[in-house]
Amino acid sequence: MNSIANFLFEVGMLSRTPRSGYQFLGSGTESVAEHILRTVFVGYTLCKMDDSLNEMRVLKMCILHDLPEARTGDMNYVNKKYVTVDETKAVKELTDELFFGDDIRSALDEFNARETKESFIARDADQIALILQLKECGDL
Repeated sequence: MNSIANFLFEVGMLSRTPRSGYQFLGSGTESVAEHILRTVFVGYTLCKMDDSLNEMRVLKMCILHDLPEARTGDMNYVNKKYVTVDETKAVKELTDELFFGDDIRSALDEFNARETKESFIARDADQIALILQLKECGDL
């Protein structure tokens, strides 16, 4: 039970982890958790527009795609030019003690591999969520 409690605590950290791209992209503020929530709803909507998609896989990737940021923080495109983040290590250490850790790793691997239709839709949802947030702030 400790590993599950620790996992759920880390998930909570996402609500206190700010998205860093607004330093460069606009005037808004948003936590990683807020971004994930909108990404899930965008992914859900995109799935309803295409019956050939495996909705569960898309939604799982949308929910989990930024989970490593509970440990690494959110790195914007400028940060990534100068800072190397070991997302693999973060995911491994986050999931090693969980009986469902393989499920999380599998979803993140699929998202990052960019090889399946579902991973492309989840990535589209991620980008659309950002665009919607920027539009709300009047930054587009």
